[in-house]
Parts: sequence; C-alpha cells; structure tokens
Amino acid sequence: MAFKYINAAISGDYQKILARLIADPEQLDLTDTPTFNLPNDVPQTGDNADGILTGSLKAIEFDGTDDFLKLPTAAGLGTEILLEDIGEETVKHGSTTNNIALESWIKLDSTITGIDTNSEFFEVTIQRNSVSSTTGFDGNYMTRTIYATTASTSAHFIDFQFASGSTFAYSLTSNKSVSLNEWHHVWCEYTVSGADQNPRFTPTPRGWMRIYIDGALDRQETLEKLTDLALGASTLPFPATADAVSYGFDRAISFDGKLDEMRLWLNTGTTESISTLAAKGNIGIQPEDFSSQTYATEVKRDFSPSAEYLAAWWRFESVSAIDLFASVADSIPDVTRYGHSGTPQNFIGTLDFSEEQTIVAGAAVTGITNAVSAQTDLTDLIGGSYDHGGLSVIHDGQNELKMEQGVDNLVTCASNTWTASGGAAVNHDVLNIFYGSSAYTINTTAAGQGALHTINYSHLLFDKNDYTLSLRLLLTSGSPSAQVTFTLGDKANRVATTAFMDRNVWVPVVIRNTATIPTSESTITGEVSILGLPDVDGTGALFRVDGLQIHEGSYPSSFVGPQQIRKGGEISWDIGE
Repeated sequence: MAFKYINAAISGDYQKILARLIADPEQLDLTDTPTFNLPNDVPQTGDNADGILTGSLKAIEFDGTDDFLKLPTAAGLGTEILLEDIGEETVKHGSTTNNIALESWIKLDSTITGIDTNSEFFEVTIQRNSVSSTTGFDGNYMTRTIYATTASTSAHFIDFQFASGSTFAYSLTSNKSVSLNEWHHVWCEYTVSGADQNPRFTPTPRGWMRIYIDGALDRQETLEKLTDLALGASTLPFPATADAVSYGFDRAISFDGKLDEMRLWLNTGTTESISTLAAKGNIGIQPEDFSSQTYATEVKRDFSPSAEYLAAWWRFESVSAIDLFASVADSIPDVTRYGHSGTPQNFIGTLDFSEEQTIVAGAAVTGITNAVSAQTDLTDLIGGSYDHGGLSVIHDGQNELKMEQGVDNLVTCASNTWTASGGAAVNHDVLNIFYGSSAYTINTTAAGQGALHTINYSHLLFDKNDYTLSLRLLLTSGSPSAQVTFTLGDKANRVATTAFMDRNVWVPVVIRNTATIPTSESTITGEVSILGLPDVDGTGALFRVDGLQIHEGSYPSSFVGPQQIRKGGEISWDIGE
C-alpha cells in the first residue's frame, strides 16, 4: 500500500507539522493475489485444461489497525445470513443443513506488530430458520490469526471460533503456524455430525470443529473435547475455548495483511475435495466445472451444485480503491445468486490520529535594508525559484522576509463542481479560466437561490482538524450580497458569513471550520453553499464563483501544489554586481 504525506498546515508565520501518513487511494495496489507472480511465467488469470477461466486479479489489503469488512450488508447495514432460502430443492438445503465452512486465502504482512491477539479476517452471523433458533448451530462464526508461543517457537496460528452468545465461544487453534508474506489457503468448518466424522451421515448432537491449512487437515476436536480442554484437562499450548471476540457488526477487528477469495459453504468435505479447492490453479472455479483434476469427482460429490451448497462468494474482482476509501455500501459483491454483499469499513485510516506535532517557523531572510535609502528591497538577495511549488513570501515589517510553504488544495479539478439550489441556474464558464478549473456562473431569480458544492472527498478529512475554505466572487448584475456557508461533518457544524460582491474586482471569501464526525459515522463529508440574499427590489443576481479551495489548517493560502491549483506567480531574481 502506498502512502502520501499530508503537507504541513500553514498558520501564519508558523506551521504545525502533524506526524501522520494516510494511504493514497490513487496508488493503492490490489493486484497482489494468490495467482500473482506465479513461477514459470504462469499468467495471473487464464483458461485451464478444461477451458475454464481460473485465477484472481484483485485482493484487499488491511492495515492491521481498524480496516475490516462488514459481512453481509443491506444498504451498508450489517445483517445476518439466513439459510432457509438457500438451495434448489423444494425443501431448501439451507433450512436443514448441519454444516458450515469458512474458506479464504490470506497473506500475513511481515510488518505487523509482534503480539497480535485480534487479527480477524472472516466473521458472519448465521441463522438457519427465521421462525426459530437452532441451538448448537445458529450463532457467530469467526476466523482470525493469533500470535502465540509454544515451547519451541513463537509464531502466528489460525483460530476458529463458534459463539452462540456474546459471552462464550468454542475456540479451536491450529497446530501448524502460518508463515509471513506467503499466500495460504484456510478452511475452517463446523459440523453437527456422527461419531465417524462423515458429514453425509445422519447428524447427531455431537459437533466437530476442524481447521485445514493449504488443503491439509491440521486439527479437529469435538465441542465436548474443547470444553474439557478449557477445564484444564489438557496440556496443549493453546487455550481451546475463550470469550467471544466479536458478535455482530458493531466494532472493527482488523486483519494484518491481504485477503482474497472468501467463500461460505453449507457443507463439509473430504480431505481430497478440500485439498483440490485449495490448489492455486483451481481458484475461481465453480464445483460443477471441475473435470480433469485428480479429485474432481470428490469435489462435485461434496460441493456441487454450487447453488445448493455455496451461500456466499466474495471475489473482490470488481472492487476499487474508491470503494474502499469511501466505504461504499454493498461494494463487495457476492457473486452467487444469493446477494450477500459486503461493505468495507475504515479503510480511510484512523480518524483520531496522533496529535504529536512539530512547530517550525518560516525561514527568515534578513539583511536586506538598502544602506542609502534605508528602504527594504531585494537588491541584496541573489537566487529564487522559477517553480516554487507553493512557496509564499511574507514581509513582516521587521526588515525580513518569511519563506513559507503552501498547502494542498483538497478540491481537485475533477471535484470542482457546483449544482443548482432553490431554482437557480448554474453553468460552467469555459471562457473564464483562473484556478485549476473554469469558473461557474450562478443566476438566481429570487433570494434563497444559489449553488452547492458537495465535499465527498472524505478520505482527506480528519476529525477535530481545522480546515479553511476560500473562494472569490464577482458580481455581474442584481443583488450584491450572498450568504456563504461551510459545513463539515455533522450537519449542525456550519460556519456562515455574508459576502458583499463587487462588479469590478473579485471579492475573496475566507471561512474556517473544525471538522466534527457525525454520530455513528466513520467518514466526514460536508458542503459549501452560496445563497443569494434579498435586494431592495427583491430580485435575484447573476454572479461568478472561482478559486475554490479547501485545505487543512487555519490560514488562507494563495499558493498550492500545481496539480491542484494554478499558481498566481513566481519568485525569481538575479541581481548582478
């Protein structure tokens, strides 16, 4: 994941440099998947020997702090997976199933914190029937990695939990550790099966939990045995039961790495069929499309047809960086017919970042007093810059200049758009180019009409930070006054001022506001509004708006990065002897 450094917020003669990095959505790489960079120049995706497209193009990276997927969601809200309508027969398989399996590909990041007790990558809440609860089956299923120490090693292990309440969970931890920086196939299953462990036999109240890693059975225990282990009857190095880590959709437990190809099955299988699903060459294939593989018959017997046994499949092939950073509702599609879409959460980075800061003063240039006239000038300075990239020069009245860096404008050319409000007409003024994008003309016929700019670039806004809005207005005709309002986060968090426009010169408007995240929200948005005020004759106005800037900090800046806004001048001089 790439990062961008947020420039220091300008504050007059001094700047506050906040120590933080945020992920840059424009450079987010989603292409590191289990089939990326395979040996012998095997392509990332392609047809197998049976003519079936295989492979994966995209995976999702988590920051280990607060990124997580809410599974599943409806309009962005977390919900359970109801099984009673899953299946093709008259009596749906989902309404009678006794098996649950969570399948995924994971890749742990070597830069993760050494001791990590909460690194969750798969969590769903299951209910078999809507009319009643199925004891011993309905509940919360979760897989995570944990950092643990045995007598011989310290490493990361797979932990599989089943909780039927919020206070207790059956927990099975793998015997084998998971290496870093490598893709691993993880299969965790729970089945209410007979004593012979075969999921196709008549079920009994005896429940089994199993973990497969890279297609091989790693560990299996009954719920009864896990309870005994928790009571101290075992010398195994890992606790077998624990308090439920999470139950529901109300908190983030982030994974420390990359995740791909998540599937929720309503059946379990043999080692042969599961190991076949775990082969990288079989990624992306429906069970019914297995043909030439060694154990294709076993895969079809255990998991085909997929409409009967596959409750959800999150492939991530269509997800974008914008979906992740903007937490777009239901943007993680379920490619099965059952539509259990997911929603990314908190990929913008933590909102309450470190407040550690460094105060620096602008570089002072002194000794520029002319010895003859006693006036301050630039004749004693040699140098300058033809492309200062945001450098501003401030004369402080004390025989010196302050050299200060400008700040990034959060409004890019693409996002510099205005929409009509209250019946006004808003048009792009393509012949009046000033800053980064053309100006806009706003034509109102009555007071209260105007234009709105929506602040939807929320990945660049942070809770409790100061932001400065600046723009300029030019009157053509009508009422010279307008109300300019700057709203950030909570709709009640708004600052307004009255602007008095002129027909001959552009009038600047500067408003400062502190971002306040709305209750129960994880992102910050807002808007800028310009609404005409009544004139003596009650008519509207025709005016222009240009130079829209919103930047972090509490001081207006005229010079910013050239990619965001066009510079208004240069500083360059070369005085001879």
